[in-house]
Amino acid sequence: MAFVTRQFMRSVSSSSTASASAKKIIVKHVTVIGGGLMGAGIAQVAAATGHTVVLVDQTEDILAKSKKGIEESLRKVAKKKFAENPKAGSEFVEKTLSSIATSTDAASVVHSTDLVVEAIVENLKVKNELFKRLDKFAADSLRHTNEKYDQAHRQPERSPDFTV
Repeated sequence: MAFVTRQFMRSVSSSSTASASAKKIIVKHVTVIGGGLMGAGIAQVAAATGHTVVLVDQTEDILAKSKKGIEESLRKVAKKKFAENPKAGSEFVEKTLSSIATSTDAASVVHSTDLVVEAIVENLKVKNELFKRLDKFAADSLRHTNEKYDQAHRQPERSPDFTV
């Protein structure tokens, strides 16, 4: 499975007019930094679509709350999506949850990820500090910020536009 959209394909293309020759980047491992509502939702969708995910936040308490919220959300999805087959719904929930690991140490997990999604507090100074730290540990990973301004530490070659 790939976490790639048509716009993303265009944004990493060497020629803006030749989307057919766009460089395909397959994302298998996703790190989401920030376990709040948005970060947990991003982690859930990435895991549900077949990616391995590491959700990172400052404390184990925050991560436990995030994981609980993801599980509750998945159970709601499964109840609707698998109304005719509750066993398949339970398997979907368990498989998705098993694809999500948690960590309080971003530096130890980002070095082996394909995509780092930042979903932390809406504070440009904090976001800039995070991206500067990521430069040391995830130099080759794609980056995406959940920042409305998307200029926290924009590096077009590593920060494709995922907006739809």
